[in-house]
Amino acid sequence: MAFSKLRAYRKETKRPIYSAALILPFFLIYHGGILLLRATYINGADALIMRILGLFSVHTIFASALVLLVSFVFWQIRSKSSWKLQTSTLLLMYFESCFFAILLFLLLGWSSNYLASGAQAAGGGSGPRFRGMRGRLVETALYCGAGIYEELLFRGILLGSLILFFSKVLSLKKPAAAIWGTLVASLLFSLFHYIGPGSDSFAIGSFVQRFLAGIYFSGLFVWRSFGVAAAAHSLYDILVGLLHR
Repeated sequence: MAFSKLRAYRKETKRPIYSAALILPFFLIYHGGILLLRATYINGADALIMRILGLFSVHTIFASALVLLVSFVFWQIRSKSSWKLQTSTLLLMYFESCFFAILLFLLLGWSSNYLASGAQAAGGGSGPRFRGMRGRLVETALYCGAGIYEELLFRGILLGSLILFFSKVLSLKKPAAAIWGTLVASLLFSLFHYIGPGSDSFAIGSFVQRFLAGIYFSGLFVWRSFGVAAAAHSLYDILVGLLHR
């Protein structure tokens, strides 16, 4: 009985409308915070998406937001699922995302006993540090953006494309395609944190932890949904930012 309810919950919450509703607060905090606080930094994945779109003459600070919106609308229409959602189910998804964020924090905190660099370097919650209350608000906004746009870029776009490539082009079965896609996407996800302005200096410990975090978020993306992966990512980064100052 409990298993059937869990399966029904998982199926229900895989609908795109739940992912959209789940990440909406993080989306508003990120973009609203960047504008209101006049931050000079944006999330690296957001910047990369904007740079790619700039090659096609799309120049706007909301370029990544438009990609996210179009992706959700396309996903929702393609799924042919209902646009309605239940508040109680959405609230349960927030608790679920908190659980996965805390679990990752504990796992990477444990692994830091064996690897150089602590858990603060693992999931995208590093980068430039700011001082004062305004600085903390900017960092929180950036953490929210990391959860959304790193998941959009590395899980939604990259991992989704890799799974399609391995399954359709190389004719691998879906489980194998998901595993190979996860490994490649996680490798690139980890390397991404050492490229560009404001990036970290390379360290094998933080690289391995970020690779493991990439596998973790990939698992959430495939098994649960984009929304749960993005919310857990944002909450994890916020948790790290609060406890590792």
